Amino acid sequence: MIFRRHNISQEHIEIADGILENRLFVHPAWKPINIRKIDWEMDPYNDGTWCFYLHSLDLICYLVNSYELTGKIEYLTESKKIIKSWIKKNLKRTSNLSPYAWKDHSVANRVINFIHFYTHYEKMNIVDEKFDELLFLTLKEHGEYLVKDENHTFSNNHGIFQDRSLIALSVLFPSLPNSKMWYEKSIERFMLHVDKDMSKSGVHLEHSDAYHIIVFRLFSSIYEFLKFHEKEEKRLKDLLYKMQEFLAYVYKPDMRIPMNGDSGPDSIGFIEESSIYNELLLYVKTKGLKGKVPMLAKCYKDAGTAFIRNNWKIDSKQLYFRIFAAYHSKVHKHADDLSFVLSKGKTNFFIDSGKYNYKEKDSYRKYFRSSMAHNSITVNNETYPIHGSLINKSKIIQFIDNGNYVYIEAMHELFPNVSFNRKVLYLKEREAFIIYDDLKSNKIKRYSQIFNIGEDVSLNVLSKNRIILESKIDKNKIELIQVNRVPEFKKYFGSEEPIAGWQSAKFNQKEPIMQLRFSEKEKNVNYKTIINTELKKGIKKFNVTEKEGEITFKILYKDNSNQMIKL
Repeated sequence: MIFRRHNISQEHIEIADGILENRLFVHPAWKPINIRKIDWEMDPYNDGTWCFYLHSLDLICYLVNSYELTGKIEYLTESKKIIKSWIKKNLKRTSNLSPYAWKDHSVANRVINFIHFYTHYEKMNIVDEKFDELLFLTLKEHGEYLVKDENHTFSNNHGIFQDRSLIALSVLFPSLPNSKMWYEKSIERFMLHVDKDMSKSGVHLEHSDAYHIIVFRLFSSIYEFLKFHEKEEKRLKDLLYKMQEFLAYVYKPDMRIPMNGDSGPDSIGFIEESSIYNELLLYVKTKGLKGKVPMLAKCYKDAGTAFIRNNWKIDSKQLYFRIFAAYHSKVHKHADDLSFVLSKGKTNFFIDSGKYNYKEKDSYRKYFRSSMAHNSITVNNETYPIHGSLINKSKIIQFIDNGNYVYIEAMHELFPNVSFNRKVLYLKEREAFIIYDDLKSNKIKRYSQIFNIGEDVSLNVLSKNRIILESKIDKNKIELIQVNRVPEFKKYFGSEEPIAGWQSAKFNQKEPIMQLRFSEKEKNVNYKTIINTELKKGIKKFNVTEKEGEITFKILYKDNSNQMIKL
């Protein structure tokens, strides 16, 4: 058993044939480029991520996968040629190399591709002692690079990829010098990552569901590899069970994840039913045919996120609400604290805007990471920085789920001299949400409450205090009400000045969406917002009082009945 960078696919044959015809393909996000010879210092798109994929040598994976599918020796021959070219240019770490030639993640990926190639190359019975010696020398150099702590990335998931590659080298090439030491070191560091990068509840702490999935798949592959080679780590299996439970709650009714942090709209399709051992995820995957029904409300307080649903029927009426309040590190972090997303059926009404790309100087990348691109609050038309000094300054304070309602309270102090507290009360029978935002400062500030609306939603603005949102998919309607007077209300749709009203579901691509901003200028401001997901039985207005630590909600429903909830 080996690791591979990409699962085998018929699509890889077209990619591999293009490589044979001198069309260099590194990743679907970029079009292939026509070349006669690979220049290992090239950067045709002025994009470091493209260079990273080039030096990962993923084109080897596409070629070898195509060899496995067709048996055509040309694919292995071209792989060998590319590997020799890379080694000739990059093995000796001189000063004129691309910075991505010997970079943490690209080194780790390249090892996996080298091993993938070698497992087939060694069976060809072609005697080329000079190349064999060169390849083993290269594997040794990569192992020596990966084992050194000064080359290891402890701050994010790249270190896990490095440890996986070192595990593979040490187990599959025991004849390499120091392979035993490599194995011990890689396992030791890997378990340190498990402790540091995961919450006790089994959530990956890089603020993005897409990276929870990436790390889950990474951990799963390591667990299966170790188990196959009779080196099983039981603690890892227990963690994978928890990670699968979290995924059961993550998926929206459309079976995709929200685009929080640096996530795209990934689907549940990557998980095979046979690989699921958590009964909650099995229920979601099989749409209720197997497994156990998850809870309707769930809070992962240590990870800083909570979920609310009205049912698990996975139909056009299923609600999905999720709030975010976590600042674990700078890694894949967006200024999305106290933001939320809300879907009904397959329609995403209030959305997260996505990542766009990883070019941190790009003005649109800055926007997509900013508080302006999330359903939260901005201060003075500015976002707060992504900075290490702000770690742990955002959190869920309280989560209550009883028979009639779900209550979530969260807070952060990420804007200078501003305290932001958001209370969410979900009334189960009414299928309605109350959002009470309390903002305090010692100076006058311009606060803006922002809502980003999904592309499949049309708006009917009845007034600046009442807006009807209607699904273009199934005609579901949601009502947004501002109880307090709104001094200023603005809409943006694909605006370039200021940048506002955009979503990015695909890498390096953006599409216009509607954004709503409710603004007010004071020292202290309260936003009293209602979201009725069933218009006829919803809330008309509410009031909140706080006295001696007790919070009281006084609610008037549309049928003129009243309710008081004390917390």
